[in-house]
Amino acid sequence: MKDLWSIKGLSKATDWRNMKLLHSEKRTCSSAGSFASGSLSDLSCSSLSSSASSSAAMGQAKRDSFIMGIFSTAAPVIDPLTTVFSLGLCHMWRRSLVSASDLREGDSVLDACTGTGELALLLAEKVGHNGRVTGIDFCEEMLAIARRKIGPKFANVSLVAANAKDLDFADDIFDAATVSFGIRNIPDTAAALKEIRRVLKPGGSFVCLELTQPLKAWFVPLYKWYVFKVIPFVGKIFTKSAAPYSYLPVSIETYYNPGQFMRLMVQCGFSDVSVHSLSLGIATIYRGKKQ
Repeated sequence: MKDLWSIKGLSKATDWRNMKLLHSEKRTCSSAGSFASGSLSDLSCSSLSSSASSSAAMGQAKRDSFIMGIFSTAAPVIDPLTTVFSLGLCHMWRRSLVSASDLREGDSVLDACTGTGELALLLAEKVGHNGRVTGIDFCEEMLAIARRKIGPKFANVSLVAANAKDLDFADDIFDAATVSFGIRNIPDTAAALKEIRRVLKPGGSFVCLELTQPLKAWFVPLYKWYVFKVIPFVGKIFTKSAAPYSYLPVSIETYYNPGQFMRLMVQCGFSDVSVHSLSLGIATIYRGKKQ
């Protein structure tokens, strides 16, 4: 994986363009309004360039390996850097997600892409001792940090190493499912959304918090300077790698915008889909129901 994408430095321009194409391929498809019943990587879009087609041929497993490498590298410092880079807003955004979830005492929740468990702990407090939070992530380095946080205080939280695109759970077992800052990092987003919907009970809620581009034109230049210049520069100092925080702004810029993501949720079977922008649009909460 490191040989293919040069995780430690992303020194080859062609390697970094491949990563940009991984995301831009999805946005090009969604802009064309052509959602297939299968994965996004299988979409047929006449507007795709030959370069993007080459990107699609990279292989899903290799794409997943690239993302895993990004988060394995960033895991030791991701919590403090996320707080610093978001100016502390990440904590408010997560609390807003929990409020939007309409969870009740005793509910069972799936927290997909749980990472270091920040959201899972908030969810655990919300559902109480009679409730249950199951956090899944495919990066063991992130889960190791989450396990240290949980300890004996949060007996109602369990952590499982799993891929959101292939959940080893029965149908219709969770009252709600959540994702915070993670859905953008799943190349085959549609597959993950369908799996999440499958394991939700009828009437269950899906609530997703994701980073998005700002809504106000006047704010865009400052925002781009910050995420494309400041964050990668500082991030490289702490992670000793250019990859994680150079990947971050590209993944935001080339991912679905709120309207496109809402349409994808509908295509994947969710109803009552809604969107709520936070902090000038730099974060967005999506909600949907399984009928």
